Amino acid sequence: MDEGHSVVAGRPGSHGGPAGRSRLCVMVAPTLTFAESYAAEDLVLQTARSLADELGLECVTAGAGAVLRLLAAAGAARAVVEIGTGTGVSGVWLLRGMRPDGVLTTIDREAEHQRIARRIFQEAGFAPGRTRIITGRALDVLPRLTDGGYDLAFLDAVKAEYPEYLEHALRLVRPGGVILADNVLWSGLVADPKVTDPDTEGLRAYARRIAADDRLDSVILAIGDGLAVSRVRRPEELEA
Repeated sequence: MDEGHSVVAGRPGSHGGPAGRSRLCVMVAPTLTFAESYAAEDLVLQTARSLADELGLECVTAGAGAVLRLLAAAGAARAVVEIGTGTGVSGVWLLRGMRPDGVLTTIDREAEHQRIARRIFQEAGFAPGRTRIITGRALDVLPRLTDGGYDLAFLDAVKAEYPEYLEHALRLVRPGGVILADNVLWSGLVADPKVTDPDTEGLRAYARRIAADDRLDSVILAIGDGLAVSRVRRPEELEA
């Protein structure tokens, strides 16, 4: 995932001219490496990440995970929905930021991945009641969840489906809550107009929608493979 950093740093308009872009490209790789190394992972997270590697799964980087934990803690999140359980890396980061009585609802179509994640959550010290693990295709499960019932939504599954996940997240997350999406820079491919596969196009559409939607305040953080952060505006903010 790190190979995309210099591509994004050198995107047109990022620093005014070729010399500026070249200088920024030289700076970005060590800077982001430092930022990623700032977030340490314990043995539980290292184990979950190693298991993900064995299965060929990508998961949030340590830096992106630390942002998940920070935002869950800052919002005193009690109810979080995660699309894409994997082996539990992002789930552990989220749970560590949530309130002690908080519940993580996590969705994945692979039961085997969730079996591993369940064990990882237990090893991290979370009681079974802290997680609601649902096996199934996200777009089949999300319509069954409660409107406005969540403080935070984290999207990290099929990239081509991100725009559809967003529509569900806007219904599920309460005003003032947060929607996050991983891999939105996609190793720099979203910045390359020649790349038009469904996943890349889905990520581009997601970025356009969160930027244009008046219900959201959004930013894309250049951490990990790109983390989009959107706050759902409250009704009084929409009227202002």
